[in-house]
Amino acid sequence: MRIADMLARSKPTVSFEFMAPRDESEVDVLEHTVATLAGHAPDWVSVTYRVRTGDKTLELVTRIKRHYHIEAMAHLTCANTADRTRQILNWMEREGVANVLALRGDSPASGEPFTPADPLLAHGSDLIGLVKRSGYRFGIGAACSAEKHPESPDLEHEFRYMRFKVEQGADFLITQLFFDNRFYFDLVARARAAGIKVPIVPGLMPIPSRRSLGVMMSMSGASVPSSLQAAIDEAADDDAVRALGVRHCIAQCAELLEAGVPGLHFYTFNRARAPIEILGALRGQQLLAS
Repeated sequence: MRIADMLARSKPTVSFEFMAPRDESEVDVLEHTVATLAGHAPDWVSVTYRVRTGDKTLELVTRIKRHYHIEAMAHLTCANTADRTRQILNWMEREGVANVLALRGDSPASGEPFTPADPLLAHGSDLIGLVKRSGYRFGIGAACSAEKHPESPDLEHEFRYMRFKVEQGADFLITQLFFDNRFYFDLVARARAAGIKVPIVPGLMPIPSRRSLGVMMSMSGASVPSSLQAAIDEAADDDAVRALGVRHCIAQCAELLEAGVPGLHFYTFNRARAPIEILGALRGQQLLAS
């Protein structure tokens, strides 16, 4: 089923992002997380793409669909040539995958410029265009930023590029993580004023530790509200930071749900505990159906 159709319903969706394993040592943790979170009835999930283990993404997507009967979306990046990308899309189509998240992909190392494998696929919008022009019937998701991405010169440039992705054929958008809902509300207001009507799903990350927060801030450009940062600075240890992160994410989700967002998308980093606590709190407040 197309994810965009789910997002058009009156009931907000709940979804999780899983990270494809880098090697065999991460497989067991991932399998446990998938099995645990599948029991909490997500509407759909997504699986990231790594160049070295791209087949693992496709295998996991099809296994989730068949074993757990959950709509699973594969991330697809500009890490391959156009011909190889079509081969992957053909395989996905044969296996019954209904949705793809079309992304440029990250640079191989921090601070290095992104070098596409194919000059025809230098941006996420190029990948969206390839999928649409080639006649595939996938639902297509794309990423956007509620705040300025580190690689963008300014927020206006970021917004223009988001609009171009929709013009190329993106059916829905998922934001990078953010910790201040005002950025999300501002983004949606600007999008609607510009005639962009596709669903914009907030991407959320409960803070797991100080170190993880620093890494994600540098990669995504997300900022931390001063009150939250002060509480993190005063926290005794990472357990206290994690608890703060969960409480903050619950408050974010409550405000977003009350504002009528189409869904909540959680970046899990292959850990189940925090999303379970957050969903439990939201269902306890009757903001989400049990």
